[in-house]
Amino acid sequence: MSKQQAKRNSYPTLQKKIILHLAQSTPQTIHKTAKQIEKDYKSSHYAFDALRKKGLIKQVTSKPYRGREFPQFWLTELGVSLALSLRAEPQTILRRTIEIYPENRDLQFVIEAVPILGKNALDMLYLIALNKGVIKQGDLTSIFAIQMQKRLTPAQIRRFITVLKKYPIPYQQCVNCISQTRKNLRELSDLL
Repeated sequence: MSKQQAKRNSYPTLQKKIILHLAQSTPQTIHKTAKQIEKDYKSSHYAFDALRKKGLIKQVTSKPYRGREFPQFWLTELGVSLALSLRAEPQTILRRTIEIYPENRDLQFVIEAVPILGKNALDMLYLIALNKGVIKQGDLTSIFAIQMQKRLTPAQIRRFITVLKKYPIPYQQCVNCISQTRKNLRELSDLL
């Protein structure tokens, strides 16, 4: 078992269930989530608290009810990475991410691109997010460069290029990365 799998499996079942549920739904209160996943409120409250302390969820809105405000939670970047590595539906996560974090184009690109590249890219994304707490542009280039060591099908390459063209900054970084890699390999080849 790899370190990524061990870390993913270290989350209790209820916490994983909450992560997957939030990934597929709008921001929710603890009570509504507990009801929908059919768990009791107290254990769900503890699980939410643990997930918040781990940086996997955060309060994004609040819901008024009988004159009081109740926090509504959704995933952080690390939570999105975990949900993707737990095989949550990327398209649903992308729709929610655009609604909740409309300015976070890096995260939107990751949600679209990484599932195309496969399981290793998902695991690497999760580790990067786990170690740093956020995903930066340079991390995306690293994921792509490492993934290029494995052969992608022509269909995967076409889908990846289509996604890249929607995001100009990662597209340019990818072009630069490929150009630099070609240059380095040419120099190495000349030395051999």
